[in-house]
Amino acid sequence: MSKFQIFTDSSSDLSTEQRNKHHLEYFRMGINVNDAIYHADLDFKEYSPEQLYKWIKDTSNKVKTSLIEMREFVEKMKPLLDQGIDILYLACATVLSGSLNVFRLSVDELQKEYPDRKIIGIDTCRAGMALGLLAMDACDLQEEGKSMDEIIDWVEKEKLTYNLCGTVETLTYLKNAGRVSGSSAFFGNIFGIKPIIIADTLGHNYAVSKVKGTKKSLTALFDIVKEAVEGIKRPTIYIGQGMAQEAADYFKKRFTEELNAKIVEYWVGPIIGISCGPGVIHLAYKGKKVTITSPEK
Repeated sequence: MSKFQIFTDSSSDLSTEQRNKHHLEYFRMGINVNDAIYHADLDFKEYSPEQLYKWIKDTSNKVKTSLIEMREFVEKMKPLLDQGIDILYLACATVLSGSLNVFRLSVDELQKEYPDRKIIGIDTCRAGMALGLLAMDACDLQEEGKSMDEIIDWVEKEKLTYNLCGTVETLTYLKNAGRVSGSSAFFGNIFGIKPIIIADTLGHNYAVSKVKGTKKSLTALFDIVKEAVEGIKRPTIYIGQGMAQEAADYFKKRFTEELNAKIVEYWVGPIIGISCGPGVIHLAYKGKKVTITSPEK
């Protein structure tokens, strides 16, 4: 059986410890802050989470994300290919990022030099910690002895059971990222409207409903998670936040007391954080298969 290395990318929000534990590698996307270029670094070596959200919060800053560069793909894959190791890339949903397209262009070039190696990228239709959980579980299957082809089949079958839902403090950042219209953001911010967002079957950030006020938004999210993990005796729920510790504490208490859940807390990382802004709260977990597809195609 050929050796292979599993990769994901910056949108997965996985910590150093989580990636090391699962022998998981990642390709780095980029961020641009007032024309200064940084990596979308999950290890937060170039900047702290607090600094990231400080940049984002100051709306006089121009903060943008960028795709994974071809050089990043080639530099990380080539040493492995030289050793006869195949590559499996579990990529951020293509409706959110074009990085998988850049990967495929890189593969076209590398395959000429390594015709006997398998270099495969999969549109997981997931992002954020939902992608991270999927990637960690894929690595566990590899550790159990599953082949690359077996894991690819498993990913395609199971990827929509990896759920992500959340809300944001303000719609302004989603508007700036092109996720909502200007008028929707304007009226939403005036009237305190909170979108209840899920990752749909394609990976779109889809507002399944809108409620007025923070308290109602947290209750609505709790109910979504409760329904999705119904029947699981002790679900593991990942609570991500970007300067929203109070909301994270609310969920930690309710999930522990009412669902007997194991809780893992994390920072919402640079790619998701820039799109959602300070005050973002994310909940990621394995549960019932996602069946909702937004009208956006």
